Amino acid sequence: MKRILIIGRAFPNSAHGYINNDVDYLAAKAEVLVLSPNQPMAPFYSPVHFNYFNDEEDLIRQARQFRPDFIVAWLLPNHFFARAAAEALGVPFVLKLHTPDYHTLADQAKKRRLLPAIRKTVGEAQLARAYRVSATSLAATSRSSRLSGVYCIPGLRDEFCRHFPSEKVFELKPRIDVGRFHDETTNGDRIMLLGSLLKRREGRLSFGAIATGIGLPVDWFPMPTPGCLWMDVPDVPGNVNFMKYRPPSEMPALYKGYRAIVMVGEGRFSRGLSLYVLEAQAAGVAVVAPSLRPDFDDFVQAGGGYLFEDPSEIPGILRGIPDSGRRERGFRNVAAFDIQGLGEELRHAGLVL
Repeated sequence: MKRILIIGRAFPNSAHGYINNDVDYLAAKAEVLVLSPNQPMAPFYSPVHFNYFNDEEDLIRQARQFRPDFIVAWLLPNHFFARAAAEALGVPFVLKLHTPDYHTLADQAKKRRLLPAIRKTVGEAQLARAYRVSATSLAATSRSSRLSGVYCIPGLRDEFCRHFPSEKVFELKPRIDVGRFHDETTNGDRIMLLGSLLKRREGRLSFGAIATGIGLPVDWFPMPTPGCLWMDVPDVPGNVNFMKYRPPSEMPALYKGYRAIVMVGEGRFSRGLSLYVLEAQAAGVAVVAPSLRPDFDDFVQAGGGYLFEDPSEIPGILRGIPDSGRRERGFRNVAAFDIQGLGEELRHAGLVL
């Protein structure tokens, strides 16, 4: 049985569905250890072995004890840790990148003159822990003979091909355990609002106008970060119900109470290819989302989802839900994103389970 080291951001974290699904799948087929540089803000119980490390020396020490055959590192700032461990142990590694990494690269470009000085002062490990990357270190990872692959969503391929060899950049598909969520029984009539509650920098309600415009009661769940984030938010619309946090194990049953999920976002990469879209489709819930960019729009529409150009369109869309034809498309579409396809995906980079 293979031994796989996964380097996460802050495992186990209910906000990191992509990583959690990978861990569950791989742990059923290999010996898995997850190591992270940060503590999770939204922890949940995981039966998989996991621990934390302070710096690259601590990571390498724990990795030597585990003796991995392969390293899978999630999120761009962890490229440094993955390279350090892989080169120290003489094993291959892959990077799996997510939409926030696009913003990390943009930030790196803006601060390209400042980051080298920060890196020299605080060290690469602290830079990575703060979700930052330096161009010099990223170039070293790109040249590493131990790098076997880089996975990203289609909309980010061109961007990451500028930093890594194009022949090593593979498609990252969002994947869920379809069997957990697939339920074709009748759904409830509630509406879920999915998106960031606050514009954090401005300290004000981000999507209050959208919630008000819907004109119906909507439930907002503290996803991905649980806690009483609403306590200091001014001017919350009266039709918004703040719901209690639910752990991942309760999400399949939760979805069945809803006929629609309204996703909100501002900017092309404000949303990745969200697992919530697939989970909702598998549960028979209609997805209503903003039109953001081609790969996102195709992702939503392939499963019978609805797109809006302006939030004023949302009430009219909701009046047409449920639609049995679109609902059936969702059930059919989600099958292509089952977690069992992950094994074939990893074969591209040489990991055969």
